[in-house]
Amino acid sequence: MRALAALVAFTVASSALALGGVHVRVVALLAPFAFVAAALALRREQERKGSISLALPAILAIALAAYTLLQAVPLPMAVLERIAPGNADVWSRALLPFGEAGPRFASLSLDPGSTLVEALKWSSYAAIFTASAAVSARRGAATGITTVFASALAVALVTVVHGLAGMTKVYGFYTPSVSLPPWHVGPLINPNTLAGYLNLGALAGMGLVLMHDPIAPRWLVASGIAFLVAVDVTSASRGGVIALILGVLLLALLLRLRAARRGASARTTDPSLRFLLGGALLGGAALALLGGTRDTWFELYDKNLDKLQMVLWALPVLREHPIFGIGRGAFESVFPAYRESSGHVVFAYVENFPAQWLVEWGAPVALAALVLFAWALAPSRLGALRSRLAASAFTGVVVVLLQNLADLSLEIPAVCFALATVLGSLWGDRARSRPSGGLAAKAPGKLARLAPALTLLVGLALAAASFRFGHPDVGAERDAIRKTYDATNPADPAAHDALKGALRAAMRRHPAEPYFPLIGALAAYQGKRESALPWLQRTLERGHVNGRAHLLLAQVLTSRGARRQALLELRIAVTQDGSLVGPAGVFAARISKDYDELSGAVPEGKAGAPMLDELAVQARNAGHAALSARLDAEAIARNPGAHGPRVRAANAQLDALAKGTCDDRARCAREIEAHAAALESAFPGDFVADRIRAELLVTEGKSEDAEARLAARCARVMDRVGCLRARIEIASRVPGIARIDAASKDLLAATCLSASACAETASFLARIRENRGDSGSALTLYARAAREEPTEARWLALADAASRAGAHAQAADALERVAQKRGMTEELRKRIAEERARALGAH
Repeated sequence: MRALAALVAFTVASSALALGGVHVRVVALLAPFAFVAAALALRREQERKGSISLALPAILAIALAAYTLLQAVPLPMAVLERIAPGNADVWSRALLPFGEAGPRFASLSLDPGSTLVEALKWSSYAAIFTASAAVSARRGAATGITTVFASALAVALVTVVHGLAGMTKVYGFYTPSVSLPPWHVGPLINPNTLAGYLNLGALAGMGLVLMHDPIAPRWLVASGIAFLVAVDVTSASRGGVIALILGVLLLALLLRLRAARRGASARTTDPSLRFLLGGALLGGAALALLGGTRDTWFELYDKNLDKLQMVLWALPVLREHPIFGIGRGAFESVFPAYRESSGHVVFAYVENFPAQWLVEWGAPVALAALVLFAWALAPSRLGALRSRLAASAFTGVVVVLLQNLADLSLEIPAVCFALATVLGSLWGDRARSRPSGGLAAKAPGKLARLAPALTLLVGLALAAASFRFGHPDVGAERDAIRKTYDATNPADPAAHDALKGALRAAMRRHPAEPYFPLIGALAAYQGKRESALPWLQRTLERGHVNGRAHLLLAQVLTSRGARRQALLELRIAVTQDGSLVGPAGVFAARISKDYDELSGAVPEGKAGAPMLDELAVQARNAGHAALSARLDAEAIARNPGAHGPRVRAANAQLDALAKGTCDDRARCAREIEAHAAALESAFPGDFVADRIRAELLVTEGKSEDAEARLAARCARVMDRVGCLRARIEIASRVPGIARIDAASKDLLAATCLSASACAETASFLARIRENRGDSGSALTLYARAAREEPTEARWLALADAASRAGAHAQAADALERVAQKRGMTEELRKRIAEERARALGAH
């Protein structure tokens, strides 16, 4: 039994620490340990009792795994069209860009590889539940619950170590596919998943503290709880923190109900234990306050609740796939066809586990699963009030489920392994007092003898199949296809054909994914050997909100002479994905210089201001000042707080004042002040309005007042460094050196936090001084930049400046440093000799 407990502990901890058990091959490698544990548990029960009984929750999990496996089984297309026409339609059109009909056999699942992995997951959850229940039935629930507590501590500790070391890769080798803020790097990189896991561990720890006969010193366990709470809060998961608070309140309620049932002698918990737990929670909060960053509190206070609407997003998916669903695990590749929100983002889950089950399993199975699990895992059947330990562990389960109504972590195997361990431990502990073993099904004699071997064989077969056919998942496939595309030379027919082969395989594995036909469209457009339109048609079918596809379609239409239609596609592109304003603006400015035509690429109303801003920039860069000014005026009319257009309009007026080309100086000054006032209102924490007003003072001959204005403002703005740089530029126009010396000192103090930043600032100041004719100060600053960051470029800049200033000996010394970096060349040797000769001639 100790070996079995150790095997369960290893599986639970490994699933959490091995990158959360998210990756297909990690799951396939870890799941066999769960099946070994279950096989051992069944064998020992068979040896001890002569029969085997499976608990109802394990039976439900096995049934769901079997149904999930059936979703991945290929069916004749005629059968699929009859029972799931929506699924059949996706498969039948999957290969249209290749000019091919759909496959003759296709599965209910629209991502059969992912569905196969989900079958493995659910069968392994049943295995962990069975093994944990067996351990608990012999040794009590504390063993399994301690395993979860210790595993949560390990995850929290590894996460903190990553944060302290400033690591950007998990364990130093795995680079997450998304950029993560500090303190978010660890085995569970999603903050909501991390918070859910730590919540379960923290409540398990509370149960260990409240035990009559604790298995570890209470103060030690309480310290662990404080640590878990601290890391939980710094994970910045709003749902996780709220769920933990609700969990503490629910635990207090359950303990009160338990005391009321047991009579007056058990009505109160030992006050010292209450103080210990309270101290642990307060200690964790205090540690979070000390360790939390500004970003942490910003994320926690974020009031954006858009993701709560994702439950509604599942409705159109459910309407088209009501009975059999889209296949467990297929949501990520199928959902783009139904997404209405703008932006270039991938949604892997619905963020609500009942909705996730409904769209992936279909309504009948999902609803049955929800009802049966709720019945089988009722508090009375788990013995939630039998002990304080059971009450705490049950509360942990409830907390995780509550959080998963808005923050989905149940899709991560690590969390479900921990949940299965806790639930199995509670079930087994409760079964010790059940004469008949509770809700369970007994296996017939022959099947009972074969059950351990069958469990192991079926589990290993599922793991092997998942390892072989479940990888790559859709995310890994996207990365692989992108790398292949990046390495493909459009002029090489063989490379192009290889890319198409990889795309064909990917689209057979993930027929609903819109990314693959988009890559095919890009390759077709660049290769010029086939039309990109069939590929674009498919990607837009499977992803209606697809700004990048519309941008590419605009390029294709332009190549066919349909310029106005192309500009309309650009409008759709930037409406659906605001990040495309830059490339769309560049392309629009390249194909047209007509204001009315360009207006066709601009979204209506205020939403069009960013595109107008970008078009104005491109027009100005191309030398079309009148067009740029007209676009800026329209952007300001639509959005009075538009930053770029206001700044450019103010700068144009300032330039006219400086050059004396403004026919009415008072009017120009009023317009400049109006621009500054609008910017100040729209961006109260910015310095741009003060910079404009300072420039206006300079045109009036009040440069000292202008510098003083910025000096006062820079202490109160968010971008202090940017403000100080603007102050330097104003100070450089003030006679004398007192103002620029003071401003330079402040800028260096603000930026010299690293050698490279300090060197960059020193070079900036050196250029300013050199433009003022202060070559001595400029050389000092160039030399400082070279000392701070002794690169070849820094030494070369010093050499050039010294040569211009007549400091030829210093120039020769700097050039020798350049030679040390790149090696002595004939050109360098000649120049050094010339500088030395000039230095001697100067003496």
